[in-house]
Amino acid sequence: MSASIGDNRAIARIPLSRIRESPDKPRRSCTDESIARLAESIQLHGLLSPLLVRQADDEYILVAGSRRLAALRRLNRGCADAIMLTGSPCDCALIALVENLQREQLHYLDVAAACRTILDRFPITQERLAASLAVSPSALANRLRLLRLPQRVQAAARQHGLSERHTRALLRLASENDQLSLVELAAQKHLSVAQLEKQIDECLSKPTPPKRSFTAVLRDNRMIVNALLDTVRQLTRIGVPVRSKVEEGDGFVRVIVTIPAAKQRETRTM
Repeated sequence: MSASIGDNRAIARIPLSRIRESPDKPRRSCTDESIARLAESIQLHGLLSPLLVRQADDEYILVAGSRRLAALRRLNRGCADAIMLTGSPCDCALIALVENLQREQLHYLDVAAACRTILDRFPITQERLAASLAVSPSALANRLRLLRLPQRVQAAARQHGLSERHTRALLRLASENDQLSLVELAAQKHLSVAQLEKQIDECLSKPTPPKRSFTAVLRDNRMIVNALLDTVRQLTRIGVPVRSKVEEGDGFVRVIVTIPAAKQRETRTM
């Protein structure tokens, strides 16, 4: 039996085996230690907040509560209370993001990725999404810009615990290698945002080395000569009266190719 919660929600007890996590879940990672602590709390006090799910055919898609679900499975629980959502997929995605933000601080890159997914999948504007998250449109736009960073840079920023402002400063650099180097430097020296910005300014002020022009040089000139003579032979086969002459000098090989002028070729064919 279920009890109503609001206009479009109801609580039901459902088997954990029928719950499937959404590939678009906002939280991309949670530590084993965090899940272990939560499992211990559930063991002592029970599940204080139900899972959030939506029904899809004969199974349930987890909208929010991936840590709680992992903790329940660690405790070998067979069933759990869950709030059944009946809103649109877009509404469910927004609820999942907001619910995660309220319960345990999501990494800013996870928030950015979740926002990008919502904007790409559903007919929703950035302004409405920003309002749903209680942030300004400019703050949301700045967070979305972080996704322009290469995956390796994002992973390094996450690994070293860089703040969102530190990571956003890296967008000024075009080189992925420069971005990675400054992530390491910021982590090792515990740079403030201002100090990192100064390092970026110095990196940008370095003169760009001129592009080196490389000339392909083959050690064996015979390869070049044979290629030229092969072209001459092909022209001869199709009726072009081409003559060639090879001269070797002191430190050079000269290939002379003689092609009759157009008028002379026309006279010969008449």
